[in-house]
Amino acid sequence: MLDFITAKGEGLTLANTYENAKNQNVVLRYTDVSEARFEEYYNTLLRDFTLYNEKTVVGNHFATLVTDTHELHICFYQAISEMRVIYGIRCWLPSKEAPVCNESLPLTLTQMGLIINSGLSLVVTLADGSFLLIDGGKEANDEHQDRKHLFEFLWEHKPKHHEKPKIAAWLISHSHTDHINLCQEFLKEYGNRVELSLFGYNFPDFETGIITKSEGKELYWQTTTKDLLDERFPNTTRYTMHTGQSLLLPGCEVEILTTWEDFWPQEMPSANHSSFIIRLKFATGKTVLVPADAWKPTTAQALAIWGDYLKSDVLQVVHHGLSGGNIDFYKAVAPELLLWPTPEIRFVSEEPYLNAAGEKKAVARQFEPSCWLMEHFDRHYHHGKTVTLDMKDLSEI
Repeated sequence: MLDFITAKGEGLTLANTYENAKNQNVVLRYTDVSEARFEEYYNTLLRDFTLYNEKTVVGNHFATLVTDTHELHICFYQAISEMRVIYGIRCWLPSKEAPVCNESLPLTLTQMGLIINSGLSLVVTLADGSFLLIDGGKEANDEHQDRKHLFEFLWEHKPKHHEKPKIAAWLISHSHTDHINLCQEFLKEYGNRVELSLFGYNFPDFETGIITKSEGKELYWQTTTKDLLDERFPNTTRYTMHTGQSLLLPGCEVEILTTWEDFWPQEMPSANHSSFIIRLKFATGKTVLVPADAWKPTTAQALAIWGDYLKSDVLQVVHHGLSGGNIDFYKAVAPELLLWPTPEIRFVSEEPYLNAAGEKKAVARQFEPSCWLMEHFDRHYHHGKTVTLDMKDLSEI
């Protein structure tokens, strides 16, 4: 079938092919693609596939096509004249319709306070009282305080008529310890005390050596994530996220703006280069950009593709305010307030410091983009404490 797909692109420049055995799909990269040539290729595919969904955003075209057994995602990026085609077995696809919600509870966004010195942990309270979780943080505290804190937060903020906290979706940006470890440990300890409806991520196949400076940790997290879901959450929906898709939740749309599939085949020294960039669009009209640990080249490419469309009310600062991100990217976002997934000392300190283990730790003020953010915006929240924002007016609750 792949030969059939590539044959449809006759006359296009197929520059690279990547087989992702873990996702059971293949990623094709076409270069020097004009909009007219994209349309021609797309219309040819429509003769043999059924259109599931499509949209056009600032000149970028996205479509999902299906057969009974396979799916095909097309991403055409006008600004860089490139096209990505992801083809593989048919998996779960997000609904084209927003879920019916008979409740209208306040929509909130929480940056969880973390004891461990790095990590990202965001919780969205949705209109029906269920939750959207993004990443989680690192879990290396003997008393497991961070996972306990997360469970207690979900329990305290669930509606009284919910027997247990309902996690509508848990999304993982990339496979680094400080983003995925707490999630796994939480699910091991509290998995039977919550309802987990959907679990989403999109990792490259780390067995292919796609991360050039990998120490095997990324493959470990990839393997253990799958094993955990297989063993303990067989009925939870698995979602492989692709750029251009939207996950519609009660009162909130998760818009997927970047995955590693857009950045490849550029060099990816670390798993940070495989981080997603997503935006949360609330029914209140407020928006939140979550670039997780997207590295400088990733944010630069995202800026080239999306431009001013990146504008959002709230920004999660890239890579904990450390190396990563760039000023032009931040200028396009132009947020009203910023969430720094970093402890207080890394946010306020002027100089690197030694942690309890005697390790020298970098601080945000060492990096020009972070200094620029501190100089140009007034509202900043680090994860030295838990902060919850009302997504109607961005006031602190």
